[in-house]
Amino acid sequence: MSTIVVIGGGIGGLVTAARLAHAGHTVHLFEQSATLGGKLNHIEHDGCSFETGPTLVTMPVVLEKFFASVGMTMSDTLTLDRVDPACHYRWSDGSRLDLPFDLDAIPSAIDQFAPSEGAAVRKYLEDARELYDLTKDVFIFSEFDGFREFVKPRNASLLRHLPKLQLGSTLHQVHRKRFRDPRVIQLFDRFATYNGSSPYRAPATLMVIPWVEMGLGSWYPRGGMYAIAEAIGGAARTCGAHLHTSTSVRRIHHSRGKVTGVELRDGTVVDADHVVSNVDVHVTRHHLLGMKQSEPSNLSTSGLVLLASVERRDRGLAHHNVLFADNYRAEFNALQHDKLPDQQATVYVSRSVHADATRAPDGYENWFVLVNAPPRGVAPDLNSNEQSVWHGIEQDRAQQVLDRIGVFTEAPVVRSMVVRTPDTMAREWSSYRGALYGASSNSMLSAFLRPRQRSTDLQNLWYVGGSAHPGGGIPLVATSGMIAADCILRQS
Repeated sequence: MSTIVVIGGGIGGLVTAARLAHAGHTVHLFEQSATLGGKLNHIEHDGCSFETGPTLVTMPVVLEKFFASVGMTMSDTLTLDRVDPACHYRWSDGSRLDLPFDLDAIPSAIDQFAPSEGAAVRKYLEDARELYDLTKDVFIFSEFDGFREFVKPRNASLLRHLPKLQLGSTLHQVHRKRFRDPRVIQLFDRFATYNGSSPYRAPATLMVIPWVEMGLGSWYPRGGMYAIAEAIGGAARTCGAHLHTSTSVRRIHHSRGKVTGVELRDGTVVDADHVVSNVDVHVTRHHLLGMKQSEPSNLSTSGLVLLASVERRDRGLAHHNVLFADNYRAEFNALQHDKLPDQQATVYVSRSVHADATRAPDGYENWFVLVNAPPRGVAPDLNSNEQSVWHGIEQDRAQQVLDRIGVFTEAPVVRSMVVRTPDTMAREWSSYRGALYGASSNSMLSAFLRPRQRSTDLQNLWYVGGSAHPGGGIPLVATSGMIAADCILRQS
């Protein structure tokens, strides 16, 4: 049996640790924070419980598969409830739409909102489902080998369906052809942001994302999103993994093209047969391996997040709410070219108190407010004199977001608020420049260029998490951990 070190206690790292420990290997996981979960974490503030990262669950079958792979049943430790409506949408002209949880009810809801668009939405989702079924085993659930996947016998059937991938079209171009109502186009364009991309640049294959949410459902765990991290962390401990929190890794040691272990912040060296990095791939290569790396040019978006305790009012809001920008293209131009988000950007508001009244005190609500932001957090490897673009303006920018919410509903009365910027995300999660998903998908080649589980630099070094294949989001980072564990088990 092997000794394996996992760096980082996000969901990808925890899944990998659990799977390998369950197989009998000695596993040590080192997490720099005091808590496990990585981006999937929580903050208690002013009597409220707040998510710090993901706020909903999709593809629950992935979690079920993980627990089954370590001899457990998900329902024994984790209960997911459906979110209905899945999301509440608003536009500044007063338009409102509740998108139902039930897939079959979505076209009718769209028709009532935008007459004659329901049939187009139904056909779009059918095509998106077909695209998902065609590509999921290649692009999501297997170790990915780039363009070589297309010449492998197991994927021969995919070749004749290549036109359906629509690699030459952007997501927005497809939506503009499919739908007439600009609000419906904007609604479906938004799904590009789920992996930090722009609908005006990302390939049309991302239409699988709305299918995943609408076709497989939106879910919320009892006890809050952090219950997922607790359940997977508990599974890892039960399997025998050693989980060390508040323990930073300074460097990955290697010799003759092969990793040999890690050095902790206090100088302790831990030998290992394999090292799995759940840290951003760029940060791993540059900081932990000491490799010279150029500045990435295709980073995903970051975010400006407000965690606010708000006086309770009946505003007609749901659990998940999207307040759309009037000029969507300007919002994404700012994300690409500017240092700060557009002041009229789309605002996302999550109120988990809607699902669980215990998440906030009587008379208050716990608002997680997100505006997509350019990846401009201070990079830790740059000169310490670098001035953050967010320095000194966090509160002003947060107030602008609150004022923007007032365009769509009664302005929130905030009792207390924590503001988190790309600097926060770069520091707490080791996300380069605060980019939430590593590289964006703003190119038809993105999926082929995303780092794979198996390092191309060193033997027995593996990557998991949102910056590696297959991408960000709870089901995908869990899948990355499953793939890495399978690869290591085949090699050991």
